Amino acid sequence: MTLIRDAGAADLDAVVAVFLRCWRESYAGVLPPALIARMDETSARAIWARALVTGGVVVAEDGGVLGVTRVTTDDGVGRVESLYVSPDAQGRGVGRELLAEAENRLIAAGARVGALWVFRDNEPSRGFYRRAGWAPDGTERVEEQFGAPEIGLAKALVP
Repeated sequence: MTLIRDAGAADLDAVVAVFLRCWRESYAGVLPPALIARMDETSARAIWARALVTGGVVVAEDGGVLGVTRVTTDDGVGRVESLYVSPDAQGRGVGRELLAEAENRLIAAGARVGALWVFRDNEPSRGFYRRAGWAPDGTERVEEQFGAPEIGLAKALVP
């Protein structure tokens, strides 16, 4: 059974491992190889060490960390900042559980609308979010840290 829980500093290695496997395996064929190669262990550790300090990081585990998500809220808008599921756990419902937990936490924090970014060319993830009720909001960006086009998705969190 999958346990969903708040992440702490002790989870850094496991979270980085999931994140890097997603970058190297799940994003292969989705993102340019040079972009995938730019995300190294040092960069990944820095990203997740900061995230674990600022909070809002949740992990799914079953004998080890299978996935991770991070949420933030600002002025009634909740953001799913990240959602990664280890490639060998994909298709088992872990992503759905993490996204549901993220949405519930955003609602509990007073968010009325959820927002997130997804790589424009990542059709598997776009389909995942579409099936969960997330839709394009018309925004696009290229974040320097990642260097690939992203589109914004949104979802009403309360009726």
